[in-house]
Amino acid sequence: MGAWGYGNFENDDAMEWVADLEGYSDDGMIIDTLNSIIDQADDYPEAPDCAIAVAAAETVAAQLGEPHEDCPEEINVWLEGRTAPSASLIAKARQALEVILSDSELKDLWQESEEFDVWQSSLEDLLSRLPY
Repeated sequence: MGAWGYGNFENDDAMEWVADLEGYSDDGMIIDTLNSIIDQADDYPEAPDCAIAVAAAETVAAQLGEPHEDCPEEINVWLEGRTAPSASLIAKARQALEVILSDSELKDLWQESEEFDVWQSSLEDLLSRLPY
């Protein structure tokens, strides 16, 4: 995992996903990314898939007007003129994060580090910005 910090955008996979988002005019990429983790819930999602799902969930939070302070400018530009996300998209974001926090390669990798508690707190903060 090309990570340089515990932040939700502090890894290569998330930032590559952010760069690709610019090419989409709708929520299709976000939905596909979140569905990928949800569909893998029983199969131990791999770290790169989880990292991009976290970035997708952060995008949903930003779309709600609750961006993280480290939200990349590319997401802010992509969000210009967009309406709030649907309730089903918010629910998908929450569900994907719950899968990642429950049983995923990304969680296991962070558990092996000294930064696990901080990483886990960052995902819990993200969940708090995605209301039911």
